[in-house]
Amino acid sequence: MVLQIKRKIQQKLIDFCNQKYKKEVWRQEDAYRQWCLCQEDWKRKKYPAPDPDIILFADGEGIVEEAAAGAVTAFFREHPWVRIAYGDEDCVDHMGRRHSPWFKPEWSPDTLEDFNYFGHFFAVHKSVLDEMYPVRWQPYLSDCHSEECHKLLLTLTGLVTARAWIRASEKKKAIMPIGKVLIHMPGEEEEGPDEKEAKGTAGQSAGGMTAEKDGQITEGESAVDMWQSQSGVPVVSVIIPSKDNPNVLKVCLASLRECTKGGVPYEIIVVDNGSSEDNRAKIQALSGRYGFAYLYEPMPFNFSRMCNLGAERSRGAFLLLLNDDMEITDPFWMEKLLEKAKLPHVGAVGAKLLYPGTDLIQHAGITNLKVGPAHKLMKMHDENSYYHGQNRHIYDMIGVTAACLMVERCKYEEAGRLYEGMAVSYNDVEFCFALYELGYYNVLRNDIVLYHHESLSRGDDNLSDEKWERLLQEKETLYVRHPSLRGYDPFYSRNLAGISNIYNPDFSYEFEKMDHYVSVRRWKRPEPVAWTNECLIVNVEHGRLERRLEITDRDEVYWIEGWSYVIGMDNCRYKRSLLLHGSRGGIYEAKVLTRYRKDVAAVLPGQSNVELAGFVCRIPGYALPKDCYTISMLARDACSGQKLYRRTDQSFTI
Repeated sequence: MVLQIKRKIQQKLIDFCNQKYKKEVWRQEDAYRQWCLCQEDWKRKKYPAPDPDIILFADGEGIVEEAAAGAVTAFFREHPWVRIAYGDEDCVDHMGRRHSPWFKPEWSPDTLEDFNYFGHFFAVHKSVLDEMYPVRWQPYLSDCHSEECHKLLLTLTGLVTARAWIRASEKKKAIMPIGKVLIHMPGEEEEGPDEKEAKGTAGQSAGGMTAEKDGQITEGESAVDMWQSQSGVPVVSVIIPSKDNPNVLKVCLASLRECTKGGVPYEIIVVDNGSSEDNRAKIQALSGRYGFAYLYEPMPFNFSRMCNLGAERSRGAFLLLLNDDMEITDPFWMEKLLEKAKLPHVGAVGAKLLYPGTDLIQHAGITNLKVGPAHKLMKMHDENSYYHGQNRHIYDMIGVTAACLMVERCKYEEAGRLYEGMAVSYNDVEFCFALYELGYYNVLRNDIVLYHHESLSRGDDNLSDEKWERLLQEKETLYVRHPSLRGYDPFYSRNLAGISNIYNPDFSYEFEKMDHYVSVRRWKRPEPVAWTNECLIVNVEHGRLERRLEITDRDEVYWIEGWSYVIGMDNCRYKRSLLLHGSRGGIYEAKVLTRYRKDVAAVLPGQSNVELAGFVCRIPGYALPKDCYTISMLARDACSGQKLYRRTDQSFTI
């Protein structure tokens, strides 16, 4: 009888653990579902009756939100200057599950010209349509993604912008995103809204040359005239900062001279801030071979100063900043950059950069996240198209990297040149911010693909404490100069995550929050070696210092992440914690947060309940004495009381 009661109690405990486990799996397996639960209370609000002066364009295949018409009417009333507005959207599968959200940027004229980023739902004030008569717009109401509709959109936005040009710096824009998911398109999760491939341009031919003298530039026989060539095509001045890198510079110059076509006249200026005598001689020899001006001025490294010196001594109407470790692979790259850079509303223009010999993305535009400027999609495979062609289409961005950046000279001067108070980092971002605040749009051309010979292993972890402090200080300087852009990017929806390499909804689980610390306590008993069991598998993927992201932060955080499971057992029953063994004998127990790991579950098909095999642990530095700690795991069966223990060879130092 007692045994039966114990079995029933244990079964209830097992059922409880299973229910709790499945609920947590459901919560973690779909971050977008959690975002919807947290962010879509607007659907319950009472909205005004639809305004007959606002015409809704919706794809006939989509499911329009019941409150959409009222929400659009309210949006136009709250923003009476708006004439065109567009909604966010997602997909819905055959089971009714929503997925693949598409959160739109603010008004992006160059993006719209390349493809219809307004998507499958937008609204137009009737006053704009009235100006189009006798153009008939009614037939396009049923197919927002047709080529005809795209042409209609370009005409509509052209009318709006012609009547009152919408500069990037204006707060009251006549074309705006509504910022709500208003339509759901049919499609399984592997699919998504249709995308068209980005278009390219073509052209032919070569450029001009100059020679060098210490501290000044002298003209070579084929030097170009100031501002533009005799053909009337604007001259581009290519400015390459370089020091003690003759071999790397040679690859850049050779590819530039041999690959560049398209008929754009250009000059090359290499700015050297103090190479050794041996390397200086090698660079001078390259000057004779590849025909460039060599400006040699020894000084402490200051990227901004070097670019500004090159600009002062150049002749072109357009400036092209180029790193010395770039390799040109697109014959018409300069022509394509110039095509956008010469438009009156465009500021800086950049290209997509890949790591050489791979399809890994090094740069696909700069995004200004809540934690600061970032290169989204970095080290992702370019063979895939991400988030509605963010690495395929032409996109308006808050910034592009100075590793390859073209800008009209007059706009360069108007923006105050590169700020020399930021010698190493974020100077290109600051320059792009300045252009944006002047009303220009910075553009990324994903149809230009170049190689950037930056090391794949280069990253934050390789920076010394001193360099990291300087990086944070220069980031702070960036936002002191541009306070309105702290944590804000007009070309990155507020509905998207503020700290992520990919395009995720702005919803964070506890294990993703950088300031969510676990509890730590002293382990007062001996090391539980008696509980050691080879069935407990522990894989520690990270155990290191997590860098602080703001100059004002003071707490160091240690980040431990990995996954574990018990072979042949129901893993939903185990509660896990880490035991941290100090080299001086102290042992500390740290709680962990469970993390959904679809990848782990996929490689362990025979194991029970391993979807939450992941664990994450963030410990503030003040919670542990300074020491070197080896990581172990303790797993307790909540139903039977069984304890398992496994020591790893992973460690970290405080």
